[in-house]
Amino acid sequence: MREHQQAGGMSLTDVTIRGIDGEVYSQFAAEAKKRGVPIGELTTEAMRSFMEAAGTPVYTIGDLDMLTVTKNDLESVEGMVVLKNIDLLEFADDVDWPTFSARVKTICNVDLLRIPRGLSKFQILTRGSNIDLIDAKR
Repeated sequence: MREHQQAGGMSLTDVTIRGIDGEVYSQFAAEAKKRGVPIGELTTEAMRSFMEAAGTPVYTIGDLDMLTVTKNDLESVEGMVVLKNIDLLEFADDVDWPTFSARVKTICNVDLLRIPRGLSKFQILTRGSNIDLIDAKR
């Protein structure tokens, strides 16, 4: 196993896995290609889903007019959060991609989402749906 850093500070690990069913792998690789994502990224998502199903708690926070989320807020809960039905959702400047990625499962039904410079719109959209407007802070 070999670890390296990706741009944005996210830690990635190179692994070799033996004993995977060839047909299942072919179907998985075809699905990754169809979605336009690397196999490693789709594998990470599958592993993340498995771990969530294995008992990682998921908390739903929503039905709010406004919410500002800090890095401390995200790290204060064990598990991941779903942020939904919020008119104005803002991530504080201290929220970085590794924290966001590890702690935010989904963002949905948000009218205005404000993000700090350290997060890209595409990173946010990997977890988002029904977001009317994203405003990147300058």
